[in-house]
Amino acid sequence: MPPPFLLGAALLFWGWQTGFLLVALALAVLIEAARGLTWRLELSATDFHRITDLCTLLIGVSGVYLFSTGGAARGAGAPRAMTLLFQLLPLLLFPLIASQLYSTAGRIPLTAFFWALRRQVAQDPAARPAPVDLGYLYFALCVLSASAANRRTLEFYAGLCALAGWALWPWRSRRFSPLWWAPLLGVAAVAGYGGHVALHRFQQAVEQTVFEYIFSLVHGDADPFRSATAIGHLGRLKFSDRTVLRVEPRDGLRLPFLLREASYDVYNSPVWLASSAGFAPVQPESDGETWKFATGWKPSESITVSAYLNRGRGVLSLPGGAFEIDRLAVVGVHRNRLGAVKVEEGLGLVTYTTLYGRAGPLDGPPLDADLYLPMRDAAIVSRIASELDLARKAPSARLAAVEAFFRENFRYSTWKGERPRRESALEEFFLRSRAGHCEYFATATVLLLRAAGVPARYAVGFSVQEWSRLERRYVVRARHAHSWALAHVDGAWQDVDTTPVIWADAERGEASMLEPLRDLWSWGGFLFSRWRWSEEEGGIGRYAGWLLIPLTLLLVWRLYSRRRVVRDLEAPRAAPAAPALPGHDSEFYLIAERLGAAGLGRRPSEPPSAWIERIRAVELSPIVTLHYRYRFDPAGLDATERATLRTRAEAWLSEHPIADAATR
Repeated sequence: MPPPFLLGAALLFWGWQTGFLLVALALAVLIEAARGLTWRLELSATDFHRITDLCTLLIGVSGVYLFSTGGAARGAGAPRAMTLLFQLLPLLLFPLIASQLYSTAGRIPLTAFFWALRRQVAQDPAARPAPVDLGYLYFALCVLSASAANRRTLEFYAGLCALAGWALWPWRSRRFSPLWWAPLLGVAAVAGYGGHVALHRFQQAVEQTVFEYIFSLVHGDADPFRSATAIGHLGRLKFSDRTVLRVEPRDGLRLPFLLREASYDVYNSPVWLASSAGFAPVQPESDGETWKFATGWKPSESITVSAYLNRGRGVLSLPGGAFEIDRLAVVGVHRNRLGAVKVEEGLGLVTYTTLYGRAGPLDGPPLDADLYLPMRDAAIVSRIASELDLARKAPSARLAAVEAFFRENFRYSTWKGERPRRESALEEFFLRSRAGHCEYFATATVLLLRAAGVPARYAVGFSVQEWSRLERRYVVRARHAHSWALAHVDGAWQDVDTTPVIWADAERGEASMLEPLRDLWSWGGFLFSRWRWSEEEGGIGRYAGWLLIPLTLLLVWRLYSRRRVVRDLEAPRAAPAAPALPGHDSEFYLIAERLGAAGLGRRPSEPPSAWIERIRAVELSPIVTLHYRYRFDPAGLDATERATLRTRAEAWLSEHPIADAATR
């Protein structure tokens, strides 16, 4: 067993790190109280089996609850659910360690953990394995579960080192002084902290550069730092009819309505980049589900969106001018100056309401980058801006002129043929084809506005435009992904969408004939997800715990009915008898003690035959021969030979007192 109070301290450490301090305090008191109580329960192997089965059931039900309320669509939130389940293990396995401490056995039979061993023992009771002590295993579990909270503070590491030193103290080598042992433990702790920091930074780098990038490619999430456009790509654009967002209906919603995920300010064909766009945390309000980007804004228009989060994380789709998000159940929210808002550790399905208004604080003020023109395309866009005489117009008139220019002279197309290699994609779009998809129109609009002196950015997101009679709400499909321009006019950022409005109809024509069936399946999955993640009353997690109540009460009643045995705390436990060795009661050992006291003892590793020859005790040879046979011969001595050994040894002892033995 671990030293006194170590398990209690480990439980308190676990509660401190995971936020269950009051629960941990109660468990620690129960653990340490077992040392002072004068009674124990007589628990059978079957009782331990039932307790282990209950703990297994607790873990299973808790896992179902956490995966159903804290997971994510398509299993994306499984890592978080597993982490939370691991944090709860000291609580879920507490009945097992408590049964060990409060039982007369003081150990747990190994059959409690393996069904195969139970069947084996039922067939052959003699094959029952030895019981095990779970003390140090439970201590290690408390420490590991505390580390799953992942708070990464110096206080955590200091507590971890203190508990480790406490646990190792009884097992330290007695060959070295504690004055050496303690400093060496400190050196190991410092080296371990350095390794922990290095591994953590390495893990962050790997996750950032490999895992999340690959995951985003698979699921198509927006990258708030980089947007690879399809400008200059050949062939027809293909879009999925998969539903990615759902928007609650409200009065006065003008369609199409734009929901933005990210915006970019630097163009390097065919890629848009976000410069100086690091994310800063947003502090939640007291309810933990309200996130404000600025204070002092009065309620204005609002929109409610339902979206899935990949692995509990993602970039939110928000209207321009957003200043507050309500009912967003996530752990962290971060935003950058370009209006991208990402969330961390959320549910698999989130439904949030966004308040927004003109000149909202979502986007930062314009910078020099918002007027920058790439060298390759600067000449063509500057020439067109000059032809439209944009410089002589007011900023709002410039927007109207640009919108009219694209509306009257360009058409929408999802097909791009070959172009001369000497021309850039935008030059071919402006001068020859005058046809393209939304990425062409958005990029061209941004650069044309910049050439006219209007700060502009490239925005990506979705267009809300399709009403679902089945779901009685707006649905946003993957093919509704859209690009448009942001222009800073009259002190506020405005959406400028110059893509011809027929683009949605053109892409709807590419929809599959099986789309209604897929919509029905998607709607069913959405309803199940809302119930699964307890968005509505009656989620699965609200009922899972009730299944355990009758089982727990039954087990408590059965354990309470077990006979209690009073133990004497003051009487020390009898030490277990040492196993009897063949020949351990040989009288030759008395002769060896007599000669040792006289200064004629055996040397280390010296055989008795060589010893008696060295001290010239020839008369002892017959006794040594009988002793050898009694000690090492599997057949031993018969009764007559045993009596002979005893008689000759006693005769020698009576003839050679200590003083006489010293003269030999």
